[in-house]
Amino acid sequence: MTAAVQFSHVTKRYGATTALDRVSLEVRAGEMFGLIGSDGAGKTTAIRVMCGLLRPDAGEVRVLGRDPVREHRQTTERVGYLSQRFSLYGDLTVDENVAFFAEVHGLRRYRERRDQLLEMTQLAPFRRRLADRLSGGMKQKLALVCTLVHEPELLLLDEPTTGVDPVSRREFWKLLSEFLSHGITILMSTPYLDEAERCTRVALLHEGRLLASDDPSLLRAARPGSPSLEDVFISLLATKDVAS
Repeated sequence: MTAAVQFSHVTKRYGATTALDRVSLEVRAGEMFGLIGSDGAGKTTAIRVMCGLLRPDAGEVRVLGRDPVREHRQTTERVGYLSQRFSLYGDLTVDENVAFFAEVHGLRRYRERRDQLLEMTQLAPFRRRLADRLSGGMKQKLALVCTLVHEPELLLLDEPTTGVDPVSRREFWKLLSEFLSHGITILMSTPYLDEAERCTRVALLHEGRLLASDDPSLLRAARPGSPSLEDVFISLLATKDVAS
């Protein structure tokens, strides 16, 4: 299968701190890929490198076949990025927020796409409501609509369900499944191992290092006793500690 994202021995440092340590992974086109790890694992840094917002100190990165730093504009035209602190404009309505992000991407004919996304996310009845007056779950849906308005091929989500109530999380995942069925490749980071189980494949990160990457069911099957993914993660951490 075609690779949507390729990391080859990618290292990124912040001064004396190594955020990514020789990480190699591949995200295949059309799959749901999960970056799994606790705070400080390197998930956000990896996604920012994929977006071309950070230049790696070593290694090679390809996103949809391009260098995201050297070919930044060509890459961002085909990628949607939802950061942990995605900024909606509270004094603008739902429609006005979508219009703003469409203009950022240079779109003139976006209304049909906007209407389709608002219907899918069940935000159509609230299109004239100010963003500040939306619930937390509705704000996340609106942020997703703004991220998808330019019809990206690859969607990068940085912990999109953190701090969202369980019902909104469930609705968010239904939306992701629907977008996946339309052929969009999705990479998302999450600290939640139950969400990792929903992914086609996952990469388990800890302190900037890749512990393992595979189908969650295969990771579990490789350990005796059919453990949970959490058990697999703990076992891998124990093995790493012994090796170090």
